[in-house]
Amino acid sequence: MAAAALLLGLALAMPRAAVSGMGSCYDGAGRAQRCLPVFENAAFGRLAEASHTCGHPPEDFCPHVGAAGGAGAQCQRCDAADPLRHHNASYLTDFHSQDDSTWWQSPSMAFGVQYPTSVNITLRLGKAYEITYVRLKFHTSRPESFAIYKRSRAGGPWEPYQFYSASCWKTYGRPEGHYLRPGQDERVAFCTSEFSDISPLSGGNVAFSTLEGRPSAYNFEDSPALQEWVTSTELLISLDRLNTFGDDIFKDPKVLQSYYYAVSDFSVGGRCKCNGHASECGPDTAGQLVCRCQHNTTGVDCERCLPFFQDRPWARGTAEAANECLPCDCSGHSEQCVFDRELFRSTGHGGRCLHCRDHTAGPRCQLCRQNFHRQSPSMPCQPCDCHPAGSLRLQCDDSGTCRCKATVTGWKCDRCLPGFHSLSEGGCRPCTCHPAGSLDTCDPHSGRCPCKENVEGGLCDRCRPGTFNLQPRNPAGCSSCFCYGHSKVCTAAAGFRVHHIRSDFRQGAGGWQASSTDGAEHPVRWSPRGLRLDPGDEVELAAPEKFLGDQRFSYGQPLTLTFWVPPGGSPLPVQLRLEGAGLALTLRYSSLSGPQDTGQPGEVQLEFQLQETSEDVDPPLPPFHFQRLLANLTALRIWTSPSPSGQVFLTAVRLASAQRGLSPPALWVETCSCPKGYVGQFCESCAPGYKRETPLGGPYASCVPCTCNQHGTCDPNTGICICSHHTEGPSCERCLPGFYGNPFVGRPDDCQPCPCPGQSSCATLPDSGEVVCTHCPPGQRGRRCEICDDGFFGDPLGLSGDPQPCQRCQCSGNVDPNAVGNCDPLSGHCLRCLYNTTGPHCERCQRGFYGSALAARAADKCVACGCNPEGSVSEQRPCDPVTGQCACLPHVTGRDCGRCSPGFYDLRPGKGCRSCECHPLGSQENRCHPKTGQCPCRPGVEGRACDRCQLGFFGFSVKGCRACRCSPLGSASAQCHENSTCVCRPGFVGYKCDRCQDNFFLTANGAQCQECPTCYSLVKEEAAKLKARLTLMEEWLQGSDCGSPWGPMDILQGEAPRGDFYQGPHRLQGFREAFLVRVTSLEGAVKAAREPLQALSRGTRCGQAGAEKTCLQLADVEATLESSEEEIRHAAAVLASLVIPQEVPGQPTNWSDLATEARVLARSHKDTATKIKATAQRALLTSHTCYSLLWSLAEGRAALEAQRELEDRYQEVQAAQNALGAAVAQVLPKAERALATAHQVGAEAARHLTSLATPTAQPQQSGTWDLSLKVQALEKTVTSREREVTEAARALQAAAHAALHQTEPFTQLQHEARAALSRASSSVQAAAVTVMGARTLLADLEGMKPQFPRPKDQAVLRRKAGVIRGRLLADARKKTKQAERMLGNAAPVSSSAKKKGKEAELLARNSAKRAKALLREGEQERRHASRLSSQMRATLQQASRQVLASRAQRQELEEAEQNVGAGLSETQRQIRASRTSLEKDIKALSELLARLGTLDTHQAPAQALNETQQALERLRLRLGPPGSLQAKLRLLEQESERQELQIQGFESDLAEVRADKQNLEAILQSLPESCASWQ
Repeated sequence: MAAAALLLGLALAMPRAAVSGMGSCYDGAGRAQRCLPVFENAAFGRLAEASHTCGHPPEDFCPHVGAAGGAGAQCQRCDAADPLRHHNASYLTDFHSQDDSTWWQSPSMAFGVQYPTSVNITLRLGKAYEITYVRLKFHTSRPESFAIYKRSRAGGPWEPYQFYSASCWKTYGRPEGHYLRPGQDERVAFCTSEFSDISPLSGGNVAFSTLEGRPSAYNFEDSPALQEWVTSTELLISLDRLNTFGDDIFKDPKVLQSYYYAVSDFSVGGRCKCNGHASECGPDTAGQLVCRCQHNTTGVDCERCLPFFQDRPWARGTAEAANECLPCDCSGHSEQCVFDRELFRSTGHGGRCLHCRDHTAGPRCQLCRQNFHRQSPSMPCQPCDCHPAGSLRLQCDDSGTCRCKATVTGWKCDRCLPGFHSLSEGGCRPCTCHPAGSLDTCDPHSGRCPCKENVEGGLCDRCRPGTFNLQPRNPAGCSSCFCYGHSKVCTAAAGFRVHHIRSDFRQGAGGWQASSTDGAEHPVRWSPRGLRLDPGDEVELAAPEKFLGDQRFSYGQPLTLTFWVPPGGSPLPVQLRLEGAGLALTLRYSSLSGPQDTGQPGEVQLEFQLQETSEDVDPPLPPFHFQRLLANLTALRIWTSPSPSGQVFLTAVRLASAQRGLSPPALWVETCSCPKGYVGQFCESCAPGYKRETPLGGPYASCVPCTCNQHGTCDPNTGICICSHHTEGPSCERCLPGFYGNPFVGRPDDCQPCPCPGQSSCATLPDSGEVVCTHCPPGQRGRRCEICDDGFFGDPLGLSGDPQPCQRCQCSGNVDPNAVGNCDPLSGHCLRCLYNTTGPHCERCQRGFYGSALAARAADKCVACGCNPEGSVSEQRPCDPVTGQCACLPHVTGRDCGRCSPGFYDLRPGKGCRSCECHPLGSQENRCHPKTGQCPCRPGVEGRACDRCQLGFFGFSVKGCRACRCSPLGSASAQCHENSTCVCRPGFVGYKCDRCQDNFFLTANGAQCQECPTCYSLVKEEAAKLKARLTLMEEWLQGSDCGSPWGPMDILQGEAPRGDFYQGPHRLQGFREAFLVRVTSLEGAVKAAREPLQALSRGTRCGQAGAEKTCLQLADVEATLESSEEEIRHAAAVLASLVIPQEVPGQPTNWSDLATEARVLARSHKDTATKIKATAQRALLTSHTCYSLLWSLAEGRAALEAQRELEDRYQEVQAAQNALGAAVAQVLPKAERALATAHQVGAEAARHLTSLATPTAQPQQSGTWDLSLKVQALEKTVTSREREVTEAARALQAAAHAALHQTEPFTQLQHEARAALSRASSSVQAAAVTVMGARTLLADLEGMKPQFPRPKDQAVLRRKAGVIRGRLLADARKKTKQAERMLGNAAPVSSSAKKKGKEAELLARNSAKRAKALLREGEQERRHASRLSSQMRATLQQASRQVLASRAQRQELEEAEQNVGAGLSETQRQIRASRTSLEKDIKALSELLARLGTLDTHQAPAQALNETQQALERLRLRLGPPGSLQAKLRLLEQESERQELQIQGFESDLAEVRADKQNLEAILQSLPESCASWQ
């Protein structure tokens, strides 16, 4: 029956579905049709909530299934904390499988789950659904009583849906099997006992159809009640009473544990409710489930129309009608409307438009608003704008015309008729303007009259201040007051009448003159009609004298010209030009009168108004200046222009004016109201006692009072005073010279004679009234000139004795000329000497100062002695007043006794300086440091006095000490013997311990010489035996008479047998004599060389200062020559005393070996010299390199000082190189001569030996003895030459060592630069270590993958995998993907960091020490990685707990990923920035090194160094402010430390990730093959 009900519900929920096409909201023709979302299980995948769930706390339950062995045998355990034993609400809506069922389970009856305690299951659907059925599948027996409730809207009340109970009335108070009749409320929940039986014990179904038993189900679309009945947003299952067998009354725990609620599946069939207007639902931007509305609907359930689609009421879509929403018709004047039911009922369109634009109105915005109009429906509505006061009503007609009141006009009735003003509610009022002062009618708005220029008042009925005579003909209304500019108040004068100045041309031209435009005058053409004007010419007529002069009375009056013109003609174009008072202007006529006006045929009159308003320019001349021109009118000209009118005559000229008289009155003549100081009708004169402010300024000048101080009178025009009473000045304002007093008092005795000698001027003191002289003779001062002036001395009036004239003081220019009291006014002694001078005339320096007090410049005068208190004898003892030399202590020098003399140091107060005591051989000069006493040592010498060799040097001499150059590998110590031989370690031999001895070999690591195996000893013994046999063979061959003798060349070439026998010792005597002669000649050559050397020393003047270095060099050379001469004398003495025996024993000698060795040594010395020169070149290159590196690291002032020091050292290295080259050049000839001498001696000896070895030679005892002596002398000579060559080589080595010693500071600077570079790359190397650590971790992670799961773990994981389904597996897959993404992101980041680290390593690969440190750090990181690997293995044991805490770890992992990513990104950025900066700097340094390496020292090295200095300066500026490199290094070190901390955190997080990943991989691998579809 349940299946039948379910099928009925499905059939009722889908009426005619196949016909209506529910998937699309529009058919193929685009017509709207009903559309419905897909029918679905709305509960699947949604998390239900249960009020009671077993496992809190863990409990046992005993299902009834398979109870043959009793209930206890089937008991299981529910534990919410165990993922394998929990039964939470997620199992209600997961995928349901009959084969492997999961279920939700409540606590058992043992925990009180039984009526009246209910267990509720709530399912929230997310939005409204139209429910067709609700299905529950129970894992146990079905409950005895349970109910289904629903909510129709979110937050609404719970409504009963269905009741299931075997006791409906008892449990729910409802009858069982209720039946509805048509017309009854169908929204009633039924109660049935159909599904309340205890059987089946498992797998029982309950299916509820929402429409079953509802009469209107077959007419669902027309039943709003049923539509609301099937609508639900939430469902609630209330499990109220368990079904039992009745054994629960015994309260047996095992029995109670067998009764509980368990549901394996909760299904809800239905559709997302969209009211037929949507085919699908989906989440919105906020994640809320909503319908994808069509048909112009909106809302979560498409329950309303869109705002502008309100033309008909919203309705649910049905199979017959889609009921889509229609747009409103607002005529394009609105986008908003509402549904109006009354309008819809009356018109069939319910959309009432809102907020109509463009001044429209009506339901569809089809009409114009009130007081708006339009001429046609296609035109926009325009406002009527009828004036509210001037119109009869505000509404206009279709054309926009308003109806106006009587005195109002205009389209909008907004203005008054002409002659009316002030539009108001009563209309407009008439204007009342004065006709003479107004220009036109009044303003139609304010009623104000438009006055003429010089008129004011509301009615324009009065003149403005400064004007008078209001007249209608006056364009300005009133005339301006003239009054010569002295007054602005005037009125019309009485006693003047109208007067006309005329020319009627009846008796002639009347004085008028004519001229052409070029200025040429010609007689006027007069006729009885008048002056004839030719219409084709331009004529200028000049008025006679009566029209000129003062014509002020014609201002504002007309000048009338009368013309006769032919009938139908017109007067010529005429202009009137006025000139006067330096002004000129042209007037245009103001009126024209024709024959009809004059009453005379052919007569035309032109009238010119003599006023500024008639000017032909803009702006016109001011009225005052116009009247000023008329007051002095000098020319009045009439200009005529050509015209085609025919012959024209000027018949009359009339100028209106005024003159004294009574009638008719001339009201335009003014009378002025003059201010004080002016008189006259026009204020044209000054009043008595006044004068023109500008003398002779005329009537226009202002009048001011006379200023003669009562000592005379003034002329009113010039203003000049005629003074008396011993006064003078333009205003008699001062007394005459020789008089004193106050002329301004105005009395005759104001000025009195001065009581000063020589009739000089005087003055009166204001306070005391005392008279003092103001013009004393030069050098005198005082009230009566009784004392000498400042800077003078004497007694002019004899007040202290005999009179003495005042004389200027003489202070040698050592006083301030602006100061007062420089000298005594009586004696003339100087009192204020400056510049440390003293004396009556400041002519000498003060005590404690020296210099010239009479010097011209202040800087050259007396200055302080400034004796050094430590080096001078006494502070009280002054210095020399001229030279400034202080009295110095012994061995102290300097003007101020401030330094020690050369050869002395340690300046001590009261004692002087101590002697340097520099060693004469070990020091370069007998000078030392003035403070420490350190002498300048020669190369290889040390000690304060330069009295001992440095460690590793020997041969203390005038050349310094030579380097031992012991092999650091084979020597036991860096110090050698005095003969330069080194102390060798066992197994090493040689002078320098630089090779292994026989039967020894160098080990693979090059650390020692190891003895060869025993087999090599046997070979050595055999070789020794063979050598002994060869020696015997040589002796035999030399002693035999057969064969050819060995020649000299064989001997020199080393091919003669070793151990030669000298036969014939008598020949040695000749050799001794020859060598003695040569030694004697060599001694003479040395003496000859010393003589020019001594002369050169005398010429150098070694006794003078400044030649110490040259003299020391000459002394060294002389000492060398003396030593050579002494050795030569000793050799000669030994050779002379040598006794050659007659018999020479037949034993071998080694003289040929010595000769050969001498030659080899000479060649080796030459090679050594070449190597030394190359070493010097390398030293120079090293200095260049260090110079550049120093500049790249130096900062601020230290950089400049280092630059100067490097330049000095560079010069010293160049000088050392040059000296080394010169020394090599000097030594090479000596070595070559020594080699040649050895060759020669060897050749001679060989020749003699050859002669001795000849068989025919006779043995001679004396010859043999001489030969023996010569051989001995030869050996000594060879030894001496060898010593010379050795000394030369040693000198070269010492010079080279000195050059290298000078480059030691540069080498040290290079080491410092490399150390700085190493520090700069420390952060880069730290980043490389970080990368290696990340790579190690990644490799460990990849390597551990095949190690898990172990067999034991596999068994455990198989047991776990049997219970993990659904959501756990989905979470596991998500966790795995996140871990893989994390590792995938870490791999490229690590690769990128690795790449950057390798690039950084290339920058510092030359540092071997840093490489070793990196190896040690790598080993530490490897051990650290091993520890991390151990920690990971320990962490794997906690895999199950990590799975439960995966969500929290995922969040922490994401944060760690962000931190690590940010850290690595920052590391990459800093490494990239550091690498870029270092590459730029290294490139710049390389370019500088290349330039310095190719520097030609013979061609402008200073210029090259300057260019290098500029480049280094630019590099230093680019590197940043001082200390920027160190700051960057510190910043990188700090960043490295911070990154190490982040890497530690990253390693910890990565360990957790690996644990999770390994755990999940183990779970996946442990799943059975049948679960492959889950992967």
